[in-house]
Amino acid sequence: MLPIIEITELALALAGAPGHFATNRLAIAQGDVVAVVSDPPIDCRHMLRVLATLDRPDRGTYRFNGDMVSLTDYRRSLAVKRRIGYVAADAAMISNRTLWENFLLTRFYYENDLTIDIDKTTEALCRDAGLFPHLHSRPSELSDSELLRAITIREMGKEPAVMLIDRPENFLEMVDADGIFNHLKNMIQSGMPVVFSSHNSKMNDLANRRLTLAGGEIRKWPL
Repeated sequence: MLPIIEITELALALAGAPGHFATNRLAIAQGDVVAVVSDPPIDCRHMLRVLATLDRPDRGTYRFNGDMVSLTDYRRSLAVKRRIGYVAADAAMISNRTLWENFLLTRFYYENDLTIDIDKTTEALCRDAGLFPHLHSRPSELSDSELLRAITIREMGKEPAVMLIDRPENFLEMVDADGIFNHLKNMIQSGMPVVFSSHNSKMNDLANRRLTLAGGEIRKWPL
């Protein structure tokens, strides 16, 4: 089975040390739940941004579902970006659109249909997060915690092939009663790959792989 994301001859310049961190091959496959570990933590986000095609590595060939992706051409990589859920402090919503529109913009574009509505899963997550009454509010009208949860729901609602999350404890409540956390666990149980960086023990307990950035190497191994 082909990995979802594969980067060969990868090299990154990171904040934690001079020189490059490198590996011959980094692959994220179905069923992988990968905890990224680095000091300083900002390097973890840089790795997630590279996996999300938001940053270019210093060297490397990027493939998504076996197809090579040109990281120098933003428009041609949009079809890949929409298949990747990315939740981090630098993720944002379009400020002059309502929450409802932000949830649906990608589908409007790709399905060429302005009559569609949010799906039942997104609606249920919004209700659980207390966001349903705010669907026609703009992002600036939400509290900070509401906005973070809205970003998480939007990325989950993309039906991504892989989820990338930096500090999930900042975006959702890491308790069994939290609907978004339960949905994330359901995604993991379905086999969707998840790559994350977290200081939360409940999140780290879900990992079955570890990706470390240390000593000039990028290493991934099973737990």
